[in-house]
This record gives sequence, C-alpha cells and structure tokens, in this order.
Amino acid sequence: MGIGFKSVFSRFREARVSGWGWTFRYEITQVTGERYGDVQPDLLGAVVPIWDDAIATPEPGFTTRFELRRRTDDRADLKSDLAHFLPDDDRTMLAILAASGLERLEVNGRGWDLGVGEDPDGSLEATALSEGENRRWRIFPVVFEPTREAIARFLEHRSIQPTEEEREQVYAEAARPRRVLGVLPLGDADIPAPPRRGRVYATLPTDVTLPFGLHVNADWLLNISRGGIREIEDNAWQREIVNRLADVLTMFLDWVSRTFSETAAIRAAFRVLASSSPERSVVEAFLAEESWRSRLRDCLEDAAVFPAWTRETGRIGFAKPSDAVVPPTPLAEAFAEEPDLRPSVLLKGPVLMRKVLGSGALDLLKQVGLLAEASPAELETAWPDGFKKWWRTLAGEQENRRRLLFRIWAAVAKLASEDGWQEVELPCVRTVTGKWLPMGEVVFFNEAFPSEREPGGSETRQLMQPFIPEANRVPAKWIVALRQGAAKETRERQRGALSQAWEWVEENARSIGLRQVVGEAIETLASSPEPDWSVLVPLGFWAKHRSRADLLTLVLVDSGNGPKGVPVGEALLADPYLERGEGRRRLFTENPGISAAYLEQDPTNADAGEWRAFLEQAGAKGVVEVQSMETRVGRYDRKQVEKFLGLEVGESNNLGYTLRDFDIEPSLPAPEAPEELRAALAVWIEDGRSTLRGKGRRRCSYFYYDRHNRTGNVAT
Repeated sequence: MGIGFKSVFSRFREARVSGWGWTFRYEITQVTGERYGDVQPDLLGAVVPIWDDAIATPEPGFTTRFELRRRTDDRADLKSDLAHFLPDDDRTMLAILAASGLERLEVNGRGWDLGVGEDPDGSLEATALSEGENRRWRIFPVVFEPTREAIARFLEHRSIQPTEEEREQVYAEAARPRRVLGVLPLGDADIPAPPRRGRVYATLPTDVTLPFGLHVNADWLLNISRGGIREIEDNAWQREIVNRLADVLTMFLDWVSRTFSETAAIRAAFRVLASSSPERSVVEAFLAEESWRSRLRDCLEDAAVFPAWTRETGRIGFAKPSDAVVPPTPLAEAFAEEPDLRPSVLLKGPVLMRKVLGSGALDLLKQVGLLAEASPAELETAWPDGFKKWWRTLAGEQENRRRLLFRIWAAVAKLASEDGWQEVELPCVRTVTGKWLPMGEVVFFNEAFPSEREPGGSETRQLMQPFIPEANRVPAKWIVALRQGAAKETRERQRGALSQAWEWVEENARSIGLRQVVGEAIETLASSPEPDWSVLVPLGFWAKHRSRADLLTLVLVDSGNGPKGVPVGEALLADPYLERGEGRRRLFTENPGISAAYLEQDPTNADAGEWRAFLEQAGAKGVVEVQSMETRVGRYDRKQVEKFLGLEVGESNNLGYTLRDFDIEPSLPAPEAPEELRAALAVWIEDGRSTLRGKGRRRCSYFYYDRHNRTGNVAT
C-alpha cells in the first residue's frame, strides 16, 4: 500500500493486519540515547512484517482487519485523529468514498449513509446523509489508461519489483485504467457552491490546492509526509493526472450548459474557473504551461458551453468560443444592467455574458486562447448593420426605446475614452431623416425649435427650414429628454448613464442655436432679389413670445417705397408704440419707423407698452441715449479744468486731471430750430427723463496726496 499505509507510523508504533489467510504485524522499535535521552525510531520495522498467528481475524462479513496500537504521543487522542480525517468544514472525503462504492461510514460515533447515482452524461451525484447534516456533490469522473512511461514512474515510486511468478498480475494492476474525480459541492436547490480554491486529494486530503473551485481526487504519487505530491515536471504519471484536469473541466462545463438556465446558478457554477498562479504550487506551474492550455483549448473549442445572449431568444444560452462575441467592458456592463438591450442583435451573434462568466473564468479562457475581446476593427465592421436591426427590433414605447438608446450612448462614450478606442466611430445616433451617424457627425439644437402652437411659430419654422442640417440633426425630443434626465441625476447627486450620454453629446456633437439659424435665414432673405419682407412680422411674434429680442436682427419698417426690412438698430420706434411718438419722426428723420403691423396683427393682442419694451430691448432707435465722454488734461491746465467745472480745483500730481462729460444721441436741434421741432424735443426728453436723471453734472478726478472727485456746478 506504499506511503499511504506507512504514514500510520507517524502516530502508532504497531500495526496488526489480518485477512485473506494472512496474519502479521509491523513494529517500530525505539532506542533512547544514553546522554541526552533522545528517542530514535527504527523505521525499518515499517516495511518488515512479523508473522503472528495470534492476531485476530476479520469479523464475519469483512475481508480485512487493521488494528493500530501503541500511540507515539499519548497526549493526542483518537478524536483529534478522526477530526483530521473528516473535519467539520470539509466533508469532501465522503463524496470520494461514496464514488468508490462505500455505502456506510462511522466516524467518532457518527454514522453516514453514502450513495451515488450516475447520470447519462457520465457524471455522478454523491450524497452523504446523517442525523442533522446532509451533503450533496456533483462528481465528474474521467478515466484514462496510463502510458508505458507513466507506469514506469509509478512502479519506481512504489518500489515494486515483482518476481517472475507475480509479474503479469502486478503489471496488469499497475497498468489498469485510472480515474480522476472532480468533486463539486452543491448548495441549496443543487446550485453549485464551489470552494474558493479546490484541494488535491488522494482519498485523504493533501496540502496542495488548485486555482479551480473543484476538489480533485486521483492516484497521485505523494511525498514521504503524504501532505504533498511528488515532482510533476519530469514525472509522466503526475503529468497525465494533471492533463486530465482539462477533461474534468470540460465535463463540468458540459453539465452546466445542459443543467442550468437561471443566471444565478450559472454565475455560481462559473466561479469554478480561474487562471493559475505558477508560483503557488507545482500543479499550478504545470497548468500555466502551453501544453496543458493547448489540451484545454482542444477540449473546448467546439463545445457550446459559454453563457451568452443568443439571437433566437434574446436571453441566456450557451455558445461555442468561435461563435461568441466578447464585448469590451463598457458594452458588457451595459448589457448586464439592461437585458432588454438585445446584445445578440446589436453585435450580430451570440454575445458572451461577461458578468455571468466572471473575471476568473474570462482570464483563464483568454490565457488559453479560446476567447478574445472584440477589436475596434471587428466592432466597427459588425456595428452598422447590427445597430439598424437592433433599433427596429426594440420593443416597447418610444420612451423606453429612447432610454435604451441613451444607455448605449453612455457605453460608447465610456468606450471612446479607453486606450485604442478613441478613433473608433460607431454610428449610434439616428437623425430626423432616419440616418445613423457617429456622434461626431451630428448636430443638435440646444434650444427648442419653433412649434406650430407658438405665435408665428409655423411661419418662422418655414423661414428657418432651409438652413437646418436635417440629414445630421438629432430629434429635438431626444435632446430634451436626455438633458432633463441628466439634470434630474444631477439634482439627485448621482452620475448615471444619462449624465454620461449628455456629456458625450455636448463634447462631440455640434451644437446649433436659434440665433445662428435665424441669422442665416434673414441674411439670405435680405440678399435675395425680391425679398418677401412680410415674414419679419411673424418672426417678431415668435421672438417676442420666446422673450428672445436677440433674434430680431431685421424689422419691418414703413418707407417711401413700401414696407421693407432694415437692421433693428436703424429702425425708429415711434407711434403707435408710444404716446406722442410722432414727435420722434421729426427728430430722427433719417430712420424709418417700425411698421405698425407688429401691434395691429399680433395674435396675442399684446398692448403697445409690451411691444415698446420688447423693441427697445431689441435695440430699436429713438430711445434717449446718454453717451459718456472722458478727457485727460495735464497738471498745468488747471484753469481749463476750473472753466469746465465752473469752480476751483486743487493742484494735481503728474497724472493730471480726468474730465467726464456726457452727450445725448441724437444731437439736439439748435435753439433757433422751428417751434414744432423744439416741441418734439421737449416730449422726447420728457419721455427719457429716467435715462437722464443724475447725469446733468460734469465731473473731475485727480490725485495729489490722495484722490479727489469734484462735481461741477455748471448744468449741461
């Protein structure tokens, strides 16, 4: 029985064996040193049997009897040994014994009923039932026949040198098929409950662990302590066992793909897979070699065992690695958060469920060469056609479709910030004409477009229409919805998908304002041979409704040649927009008056005062304007300053004096002007008295030792 049996002498000095007509014992004698009292065991007794007819034979129904005597350490009781044999936190050995055919086990007064059932796929379900504790496992057995080289290493390790008569039987036993077991604990509802790291077993546990969430039992060649395994690098027997781990994983994945359909169970199962760390153990070092990875790759390359969104159902399924699309992380995160995004339609094929697969499994499969993340070139090729079909197949209300689109925008925005993806252009923005473009090629209005419900909105929209880049314009409703959603997230102190999408739009799409479009429309109208100036009136209605005086660049005026459009700063605001406004026409003879059509045809029936305030805000002519004038005078021109102010001033330093005066625009008529002109002037100044208030004095500022400000007593 090799090292496995000899390990009992680490605890006992005598072992008695009987069965099959044999009765013998092994004894380990001890010699105590004379000077220091050191105890030296004679381990030769562990391999030299002593025939003893007095040893009891097995009880009826049993074939072999072992009796262990003379403990080496009386302080260690039997219970501590049994606890090591089957600890509370690791019942894996029960599954291994059940798979070996054991039906009943009693340990430390506790009995276990063991059972095993085989499924058509060859996997086993092992159970261990006891009072107050029931355990279940899924076991994946892989049978293999050792090679000649492996058998030679086995015989060398066990030091088996059969006689000529025993040779055929011994060699047949050494060459018999061997079995590697992958043991997976099951939790509630038989959902996989893999350990963080699996353990290597040779029926009893060893100190060697694996990166996978499966325990592995096999006929390992163990070291003298039985806690570790012998070398792997140049040992064919050990390598052939490790090679079969690829087969165990393949059998496990096949079972998962045929057994589970719920996301939680599949995610739990795939925690079994993980990449190896060569520095942790000799087993993991071999798992990191290309020979083992190549074997796993060969086993899985045609196996439809990887969780993916499938085109047929739009839900979870399983795909071959050659068929599965591995989306970059931002898209994978979006798909995981929003299953309604229909990834398989968007990317034209089964799309790997990265979150279900897990980072450990993905790392392993990338290392093996089975899966690789979609490259920018691959994504750009599949995207355009897939995106159009994706939009057509999205279900639900328009608001929901738009929400899903914005989620894609947020993912693409995040993707565009990653290394290697900055120059990738993915058409994901649908213009009002139905064309799909990359974000960098589209335009959007940063304010609401004229609507038919607004005063003058229909005519203004028609005026602006030729100057709107329809082929590249994003629907206004989308922009409004996206902006409002982003604003809501900001108020709630979160930065979600809508905020990310809106930032991407603002940064990459071209923003167009109403002023730009209106300006282009009016400029084209003014340069046409026979402009239809009547459109300026409804434009005025709409601009006033929006409180957008800045959009009024031209206004309709009454001229000798009929109505026409002139810049608002050159048009006179006179009657009927203000009382006694006719006097302004005498003062501003060079400026045509703004047409009364704005007031008379207003569909909202706004009064003259409202129109006056709006037109003044737009910059119409006729308002009293006070223009400040500033003059610098040298320090030796004090007399000139006193004449300017009408009073004495002090001496200035080298900076001199600063004189401030004002003027009224337009220039006032001379005193000898006709009476009716002077009367119009009085009305005009009275109307603008609020503008003139406080501005009838000249001022002077100068420095000497400190600052001085003098106000003159000469009214202007």
